[in-house]
Amino acid sequence: MRWRISTTLLVGAALCAPAAFAEPYLAVQSGFKCSMCHMNPSGGGMRNVYGNAWAQNELARRVVTLGAEDAPGWLGEINRYLAVGGNVRASFEHEDVPDGDSLSEFELRRADLHAAFRAVPNLVTLYVDERIAPGGAIAREAFALVTPANGRYTIKAGKFVLPFGLRLEDDTAFVRQITGINFDTADHGVELGVELPRWSAQLAVTNGTAGGGESDTGKQTSLRGAYVAPRFRVGASYNYNNAALGDREMVGAFVGFRTGPISWLAEADLVTDDVDGGERDAEVTLVEGNLRFRRGHNLKVTYEWHDPDNDVDEDERERYSIVWEHSPMQHVQSRIGARFYNGVPEDAVSNRDVLFAELHLYF
Repeated sequence: MRWRISTTLLVGAALCAPAAFAEPYLAVQSGFKCSMCHMNPSGGGMRNVYGNAWAQNELARRVVTLGAEDAPGWLGEINRYLAVGGNVRASFEHEDVPDGDSLSEFELRRADLHAAFRAVPNLVTLYVDERIAPGGAIAREAFALVTPANGRYTIKAGKFVLPFGLRLEDDTAFVRQITGINFDTADHGVELGVELPRWSAQLAVTNGTAGGGESDTGKQTSLRGAYVAPRFRVGASYNYNNAALGDREMVGAFVGFRTGPISWLAEADLVTDDVDGGERDAEVTLVEGNLRFRRGHNLKVTYEWHDPDNDVDEDERERYSIVWEHSPMQHVQSRIGARFYNGVPEDAVSNRDVLFAELHLYF
């Protein structure tokens, strides 16, 4: 019943009314599609020339000039064949667990380098998104991209993040964790896409092993489509993974729209897993509001809900988040926020409170 209500609300919101920098609210706010600001047409990762220019002149509170005032800022372009970029996220987190010890930790969340080599400009691109820390270096995404008909069609082959739902930066969001589709679970395969003025769609066939070695003949199919208008967008996702350890099927819907100065995001997904004795249905939803109350300042409020098993009563989990994001100058963003978990009373970890601060440098 909760799934039906969530789906009705999402569709209704779309009828009454997703990502730049892996933050879909910026795409909703500006009316852009992912391909407007990213090298990867599916969104996330390396910014293109427009994405870099927009970040400096629209996202940042002010632009600091190091030379002549009319000197162009960093746009990522080495020459017409090569572009590079990167991100570093360092954070401090304090966690309180009921009846448990508190934990405070400094952490290098992520350091990434991006490179795009245009073997044939506007047609054939070799793209690499490499995580260099923490831990050893690993390719988050590495693929060949062919974009015929001036980018109207896309053909991608290699390792890439699957097309499903909103491509949020926060991989700890319930919709990213429960579906298992996030920046840490890129898979090997092929993806076909189409980019029309109002429509965007991708179909991918991959191993279904989240980047690990293949162990059977089953494959994973992912499909995502969205209609994008200046003030709203609405889309749907489907994923089926035929795996020896058990099949998984997922369906979802997502919307983004603006009401005055607030940009809204919402997503609802139904996840069905094959288990001993039958099937287990899980539901997960997200609603997020973003208020850019001044240039360089954004206030993000998020509500998330997860039911791990529809056949089990009172196992639902909730998460509330409030985050202030500040971009004082180009290439710099800070974030400070709190997340409050509300889950099963007997599980202390699912009722923890988290305070955090983050410094994000990007180029």
